[in-house]
Amino acid sequence: MQSRLEQLRKGFDPLTPIFVLVDPMVGEPLPGLGLPDASADATAVREEGWGRAIVPVELSKTVALPPHQHPYLVALHGIDDPLIDLTFDIAEEERLASQAGGLGGDGRAAHRIGGWLQSSMRHEELAALVSAMCRVNTDARTNATYLRLADRRVLDLLCHVTGVARVQRHFGRLQTWIYLDSCGQLRYLRSPSQPVEPLRLSRSEWLILEDGELLHRSIAQYLGESSSEEVAILNTPYRNAELAASAAKDAARRWPHRFINNHDKAKWAALFLLYQSGLQLPGIARLLDDAGSKDEPAEPLRYLYDDIRAIVRLTAV
Repeated sequence: MQSRLEQLRKGFDPLTPIFVLVDPMVGEPLPGLGLPDASADATAVREEGWGRAIVPVELSKTVALPPHQHPYLVALHGIDDPLIDLTFDIAEEERLASQAGGLGGDGRAAHRIGGWLQSSMRHEELAALVSAMCRVNTDARTNATYLRLADRRVLDLLCHVTGVARVQRHFGRLQTWIYLDSCGQLRYLRSPSQPVEPLRLSRSEWLILEDGELLHRSIAQYLGESSSEEVAILNTPYRNAELAASAAKDAARRWPHRFINNHDKAKWAALFLLYQSGLQLPGIARLLDDAGSKDEPAEPLRYLYDDIRAIVRLTAV
């Protein structure tokens, strides 16, 4: 059986330039590179650290991010470049870090390796296309301006929401985009043609993307817990996560004293993914109904996952 790294290399066209897309919003992925500040020449610092040409992706002026936090592309030296191995390892470490601890974790970790892109466009043209893809384009009323596709979880969710074909029609001369998804599988997006077909999101599609943090965190906790318990992974984690997020919002309305922030909602959504109907047990409702007292306020839901899990397992025996 081929390793995923072998699969990644075989997915490249050897005659087309390869780039790594990096999201430096919360730090650099390369150990020792550090985070360039606003006064530094970020491109020069990165070129020295990576040892490769860097292509900045200048976002729209409507995006309220300093330039050194905008995405950038690392131009690789073909399919045998050792940076392919390094960036794959970093992407896998990011994935595992988000899932560490299962329900005992919080489902959060930086995802700085956005994927591996191939295009025969000039560098500045490719950067402009990626920048255009990162602009929010929706029928919904929103103040959001940045669709953070350099975070591969956002791209993965976008593919779920709109379908892969619509995303790929947005590529034009960006021939290939490969990324590592939350389940550890390589996903391959290919451009069907050169003309770009802009991707505009409906209101309902945008509302799902707005729930991205809740969906990603709950899936990460669910996957981490499933891995530790050797539970079969759901084939459609996003579709089930949407139902789980809705259940978490309902639970937050019913027990507001237990749901203080999104961490609590994500925990309930992860529990829903794991146990679903088990969360309807009377013992769980009695546990959450307890509003505590002034001297001993009720604990947030995030601290009760072991108690909830114990009730579900006891009832299943």
